[in-house]
Amino acid sequence: MDELDKKILLYLFRDGRISIRSLASLLNLTPPTVLYRIKNLEKEEILEGFQLLVNPNFYGKYYSFISFKNLMDMDDKWVFLKFKCVEWLNVYGIVGESTAEIEDRISFMRKTLGEPVMQYTPPQQPLPPKELDIKIVKALQEDPRASTADISKELGIDSKIVIKRLKIMKNRGYISVIPKINIPKSGMSVFSMFSKRIPEIRDILSHCRVLEIVDKYNVGIEVCLTENIENVRNYVRAVREKDKEADVMIIYDIITKGIVE
Repeated sequence: MDELDKKILLYLFRDGRISIRSLASLLNLTPPTVLYRIKNLEKEEILEGFQLLVNPNFYGKYYSFISFKNLMDMDDKWVFLKFKCVEWLNVYGIVGESTAEIEDRISFMRKTLGEPVMQYTPPQQPLPPKELDIKIVKALQEDPRASTADISKELGIDSKIVIKRLKIMKNRGYISVIPKINIPKSGMSVFSMFSKRIPEIRDILSHCRVLEIVDKYNVGIEVCLTENIENVRNYVRAVREKDKEADVMIIYDIITKGIVE
């Protein structure tokens, strides 16, 4: 991997549905060159595909983030997101029909994983699911980089409607497509920071941020991708000048499941 490969992965993390032409323009390369590099990343098993992340509020459910010591791992159909971390924690995003159901599921996790280290359940107002949007997102779940033309053909609706609905869902933070990469093999560093003062640290992380989950009280998680661990140290140092209580976790794998039934 060279610097151009790393930039390709960074742009794909920021927008997993970016077109080859747009990516080429950002990198000042030709589309065939970018496509060749992406194919090579796949051949080297660094880029393993793409995955869809969906905010559970979008389809009428509640969610919470919770971290446990990673002495053991677990999975279930209601775990919609998982950050597997290098040090001593794994972070799970869990879904429920209500906050009470989420608490029941956390109690279930305790039996296997022990006491949680951190729990964060933002104030939420789940939305009534819209049938058309759900259909579009489920099509994306099958192929996160499916073209709007392919989605339009599959669902039998005008492509302009698909483009409009995807733009609205993305801008409102309901959906995002991210690459699934072999992080250790890539030589890059992925880290997350949990803070209760997101607006104060947002600008510091603007060049490395690939994902932000924040509530109306400015509490949230920033996920960042950067070229090496030294950059991570510099970002963490700068953030903690603004928020001494910010927690950092080095991530070696990200797993998402799209819509969780």
